[in-house]
Amino acid sequence: MNNYKFKTPMTTIKQLSLAAAIAALFSSSTVFATPSNDAANTMPDSDYYAATQYKDAQAPLNSFGAIDVKANIPESVQVPSAPVEAGGVNGIPETMVQKWAQAGVFPPKLEARAFILMDANTGQIIASNDANMRMAPASTTKLMLMYIVEQKLADGVISLDSKVQVPEVAWRTGGSRMFLKPGSYVSVKDLIQGVIVESGNDAAVTLANYVAGSQSSFVSMMNATAVKLGMHNTHFTTVMGLPAPAHFSTAYDLGLLGQHIMNDYPQYFHFFSQKYFEYNHIRQPNFNRLLFTYQYATGMKTGSTEAAGYSLVSSAEIPNNPMKLVGVVLGTQSLNDVAAQSKALFNYGFRFFKQDTLYAADSKLSEQNVWGGKQNTVSLGLDKPLTLVLPSSVDEKDLLTKLQIDRDIKAPVNKGDKLGEMTVTYKGNVIQTEPLIALNNVQQGSWLTRIWASISLYFHNLLASYGL
Repeated sequence: MNNYKFKTPMTTIKQLSLAAAIAALFSSSTVFATPSNDAANTMPDSDYYAATQYKDAQAPLNSFGAIDVKANIPESVQVPSAPVEAGGVNGIPETMVQKWAQAGVFPPKLEARAFILMDANTGQIIASNDANMRMAPASTTKLMLMYIVEQKLADGVISLDSKVQVPEVAWRTGGSRMFLKPGSYVSVKDLIQGVIVESGNDAAVTLANYVAGSQSSFVSMMNATAVKLGMHNTHFTTVMGLPAPAHFSTAYDLGLLGQHIMNDYPQYFHFFSQKYFEYNHIRQPNFNRLLFTYQYATGMKTGSTEAAGYSLVSSAEIPNNPMKLVGVVLGTQSLNDVAAQSKALFNYGFRFFKQDTLYAADSKLSEQNVWGGKQNTVSLGLDKPLTLVLPSSVDEKDLLTKLQIDRDIKAPVNKGDKLGEMTVTYKGNVIQTEPLIALNNVQQGSWLTRIWASISLYFHNLLASYGL
């Protein structure tokens, strides 16, 4: 962490060499262009969640009560048009590419229907295209299944060694599988590997039934969790992602989910990087080919449908680089294509952006007078680290940090109370704004102290009004 003093901006900035940037990026097969989507940047209404809007959606079942993989679900039924309150196609927070256009940063263009690149530590979005467009998520749906399973593991409700009996409905579910036998017992740990590595629909159904008693109950848990995580344009109808009415998500929402998977339960994240898994004497490779072609890939999940194409939610880290990136690439032509496009997206992120922490949480940035308290002052700081994602070409010395502090702070003051704002600017443009909070409590003084403080404050403000 760097300890920055409050600075004034310098008059010059190191610029990206456009020719060098293009030459470097051509080596990773990435093409650059201006954004191709002109949709209005309208955020979804804060109280709108697709997860609450399609409660009557039912998955198609075969004669055995399993999800029917042969059902012909039109894409318009699986991915209904978004209402106005759902926001526009580009209805996501501003990207770093947009925010830093004045620093010579330009956006990537991938051969995919939609994509997003997000810094997992801060949630800041580096680049995106059509990231709020609804699409069929296919087996990336299993990321929500795994998130809930990890939550139950962390809470002690289930354990990795728990033995689960395979229901017949899991065996009757088609599609990719880990080849479970109905009535047999399998550990939760093996089921997790079967879901992540082999994308096993039989494993997904078995886990869902074990945790919630039925697939429909588990789907309800998935939609409730989507609301909790702020996934405004996602609705689940199945636990594994087979085509069904009103089963959709977006690149942005899947990026949020990926970020939470990385950060909320890191003790289980190693499962997502597993390349092979053998069960019942059958060894299968991970469908995520990025694990085999990109040395910095750390995992996550693929998905594909005939209508939506091949998709991948993935993550990457480089040693000695504090950035952890989540990439979502939706709608490519093959597993090889989605891996290649994801690799190009990560190359772009690591090559042209960096992460830096300007101030730590709870660091004292200012000491201010308090009127009528047992103590005369309160310390001000940040409730979380001020961590920024910046273009690699930007020198942190060119950032200007300004504190705006509330006038006439009066006791009592509780630790965590907002008492002002910190604003970081670059060449007059606001880069980040964070609340300044009290780092300590200040209790009220005696009645005599408070009366004297009131009198002193009156004359203080009176003199200030005359500029004295």
